[in-house]
Amino acid sequence: MAPRTLASTWKQYEKVFRGYERADAPRKKEIDALNSLGRRVNRSRIVEALATLFVHPHPGMEEATVRFFTLEEGDEFPAWAARFSAEENVIFVNPVGVFRFRQACSQAKELLRTPEGREDFTGYRRRAYLAELGKLPPRMMLFLLLLREVANARKISRVEKKGGEIELAEDEDYMNLLWAFKELESFYAASGQEIRSEYRIFWYESEWIIGK
Repeated sequence: MAPRTLASTWKQYEKVFRGYERADAPRKKEIDALNSLGRRVNRSRIVEALATLFVHPHPGMEEATVRFFTLEEGDEFPAWAARFSAEENVIFVNPVGVFRFRQACSQAKELLRTPEGREDFTGYRRRAYLAELGKLPPRMMLFLLLLREVANARKISRVEKKGGEIELAEDEDYMNLLWAFKELESFYAASGQEIRSEYRIFWYESEWIIGK
């Protein structure tokens, strides 16, 4: 058997996810397929490569690992796309959550066309940013959300004030996404690929985010 690649694996995930979305609960066949694929990925070198490229370069994350999430009980995968377990020092990737995040980006673009989508600045800003991120190809979206969880694990958007009090950013998830895109852009720029211009992403606030 040829070595498993992320490109072929992600295409399989997309196919199984479409079946999972169409099926009615308890969706045992589709969940078994997602779990089987996740277990095979976790035995491959894909998870090691993801950790090496996107996790280990960041201070405090040098020993963290990456694993694909499998559903051990229940009939519904969680909403999150990636989640860090400090106890296990693992970032779990939930492909179902990644695909749903991509759907949320498409929905944000549609909502911006309505008055409700522009009612408050914070919500409008986030939806506008998601609409831009939706231009990224599927695998790049995976990398982005993995980096967002690195930002979350490192608490890059939290500021320690005098006296030790921790101040949270007004929209912590938005700030983490800004940082994640900045890091993703730098990663591809190292090999000469300018993803901002290639995918026509018109958002420059991420240039303000330096991180820790």
